[in-house]
Amino acid sequence: MFIKKLLFLLTIFIFFSCQNFGQLKFIGDLPKFLDEVSGTEYIQSSNLIWMLNDSGNQPKLYAFTKEGKFLREVYVKTKNNDWEDLTSDHLGNLYIGDFGNNDNDRKHLKIYKVAKEYLTKKNAEVEEIAFEYENQNKFPPKKKDHFFDAESFFYYNNHFYIFTKSRVKKEYGKTFLYKC
Repeated sequence: MFIKKLLFLLTIFIFFSCQNFGQLKFIGDLPKFLDEVSGTEYIQSSNLIWMLNDSGNQPKLYAFTKEGKFLREVYVKTKNNDWEDLTSDHLGNLYIGDFGNNDNDRKHLKIYKVAKEYLTKKNAEVEEIAFEYENQNKFPPKKKDHFFDAESFFYYNNHFYIFTKSRVKKEYGKTFLYKC
């Protein structure tokens, strides 16, 4: 009987000691102008978190501290067609993925490079990197071929890795990876 109780207590102890209850710490509310944050990127050399809003919003980047304090905004001198995500390189340059493509009909997909020196100014010039999907031939393609809506990307070893999601009925959400 003693052994059974001991095993039971040991099991309970092990069960609860291995639990990670994911305690979240509330940092704060973001300002109202961030009504549809679509991308975030932390730049280690500046200790800043950069954010952007999705399409239909102004072409701006917003800088925050790790504690959630708003520091500044940078107006980006281009249109926000459908900004989806942010990434950065090892030099601290930011890249904006203007490649949202819900209807799979966009021919002019872009990544905008915002050089590090513009991130401390009010306005930023951009360098445009245009790309296309080698396997998309129609704009829009037939509904059974709606695989070209990019949602996120990252930068690694001088390349961008772009993730698209399928909008095809039986394969909705299936992810594809492209290297640019």
